[in-house]
Amino acid sequence: MLHRMDGRLKLLCLLLLTASASMSWGWPSFLMLLVLLSCGLVVSKLPVIAIFKNMKALVIMLIIALMMNGFYFASRLVLMILISTIMAGTTPLLTIKNTIEWYLRPIPFVPEVRIATLIYLTFMLIPLIFDNYLEMMEAQKARCIGGRKNPIKRIKFIVFPLLTRTLRRADEIVFAMESRCYSETRTRGTFQTTRADWFIVTICVVILIFKMR
Repeated sequence: MLHRMDGRLKLLCLLLLTASASMSWGWPSFLMLLVLLSCGLVVSKLPVIAIFKNMKALVIMLIIALMMNGFYFASRLVLMILISTIMAGTTPLLTIKNTIEWYLRPIPFVPEVRIATLIYLTFMLIPLIFDNYLEMMEAQKARCIGGRKNPIKRIKFIVFPLLTRTLRRADEIVFAMESRCYSETRTRGTFQTTRADWFIVTICVVILIFKMR
């Protein structure tokens, strides 16, 4: 159901739940949102185990946040991670692009197509950057560069090649778009809203109102 939800209303739910999570305090509020987001994660049919296996760094960050800032900050961080995971896992990049363009269209003097395309390309490049980083780390291990004692040199051997490859990949995307005569005059995305979409939005609004009381 979440995969077929109207992108405009899904983004609205994301904003409402984020606002609710930012106001979360105490165990009752945290558990209420945690149960709701856990149900959303189950309904979305995402590979939960595979997702959280790749979140070792986030688990360490949560432990540090819990030790340094206490339960309040760590609980909000957990809720934000769950909201972002559901949103990213159930929404195609093209839907996100069309939704951002739709929301920006009524604003005067704002190039909505250009901004939506930039955000779309940014999200598209993030996995490529991580793949390049992993490839470079394996190559560095094979050349025993990790054994260098100077951390600045180790960082230099990672940052500059990664930046170079990222910029080169961006240039390739630009050339490919130009060769296909890309322009900002595009076919607008279509959206289809159902009663189930409005039901989910209503639940998010009720939660936000409850949190504001």
